[in-house]
Amino acid sequence: MHRRFRKTALWGATMAALLAATGPFSPAQAAPHTDPTPQPSPRGMLDAMRRDLGLTPDQARTRLAQEAEAQRAATAVRRVLSAPPAGMWFDKTVGKLIVAVTVAEDAERVRAAGALPKTVTHTRAELTELVRQISTRAGKGVAGVTGWGVDERANGVVVRVDRRASSSATDAFENAVRSLAAPSHIPVTIERSDQAPRQQGGTVIGGERWMPGQEGICSIGFSVTGADGYQGFVTAGHCTDDADQAAYGKDGSLLGTSNEGGGHSVIGREGDFGLVTVDGPGWKISPNVAGQGGQPVAVTGSQEAVSGMSVCHSGEATGWHCGEITRADQTVDYGTAIVDGLSFTNACSAPGDSGGSYVTQPSTPKAVGVHSGGGTATCSEGGDTVTIFQPIDEALDKWDLKLKTGGS
Repeated sequence: MHRRFRKTALWGATMAALLAATGPFSPAQAAPHTDPTPQPSPRGMLDAMRRDLGLTPDQARTRLAQEAEAQRAATAVRRVLSAPPAGMWFDKTVGKLIVAVTVAEDAERVRAAGALPKTVTHTRAELTELVRQISTRAGKGVAGVTGWGVDERANGVVVRVDRRASSSATDAFENAVRSLAAPSHIPVTIERSDQAPRQQGGTVIGGERWMPGQEGICSIGFSVTGADGYQGFVTAGHCTDDADQAAYGKDGSLLGTSNEGGGHSVIGREGDFGLVTVDGPGWKISPNVAGQGGQPVAVTGSQEAVSGMSVCHSGEATGWHCGEITRADQTVDYGTAIVDGLSFTNACSAPGDSGGSYVTQPSTPKAVGVHSGGGTATCSEGGDTVTIFQPIDEALDKWDLKLKTGGS
């Protein structure tokens, strides 16, 4: 079962319990400075959203206002429902949050919370139980199968397959999934693509970056603080495999230690997130993310990713790009690791973006996650865009961290 729904005791207070801030896509400069904290740069974010989502200025402003209202409705829905809804997503055609429910009483509660109910057959518990069975059947992975998860809009499950690697094992797995779903009549979607996900490390140079030892280049996610004055940043777990490895900043100077003590890197079923301690001479943390044209965007808090909503990400390889969240709470088989609880977007990315920041809402930017991987298509090479991120709250909860915030 995915981590998101293992935390049932926290269900009613999920949004209130999200720690209130985030930090930079990059640590502060190697040389200390005393400039005031830059304010959020909504214009740059709007420019990027218009460019990447194909919106006019008026459409972009309307879309963001609708998403802000949908996010408020999502928070209210979680408070009034006693269990997770069967599904929840933002529908850009009507500009509203859609919530899948199975009983009339919940439909009324959803309307009162400001969202639109959609009556479906299967509860979230039924869907997640089927996903659990699929995960058990997959074991350590199946050739040609790249992931699976709940299909919220279809009130079913989805299995993702690399069409280039189809095999008898793939066919057998598809048949097994359909057999598992048959007793409850849960719909099964087989999603075929030639964009198999991969974890993106790379050695490209540019933008805001950090370097784990001599292993290559990754991107900084968000600055965090902890007990006893701790300062650091969250990034991708596959960037922090080795314990107590020197971490270098974009100028090549020592900024701190990756995976200090050996207990601060996760890559597997629990997620894809790691921690880097920032204690190098002259380095300090900040709430900023490198936005459009490198302009700083100061995050003001954190927010759960909801399918259908717009999101922007910042990475050292591709800079600032925006898109929509296409799926949430998915399992991904990278070939090297199977990771639960990841979210998909159609914003382009490339090797080197791993660990980078995902934010939303330009007026009050919120942290939603750190970059985990993507397909072979990049911002300069065509094809179906597959970009994947790890929700930020998992790392905060695991290591009792707080995001560093700024702006309004």
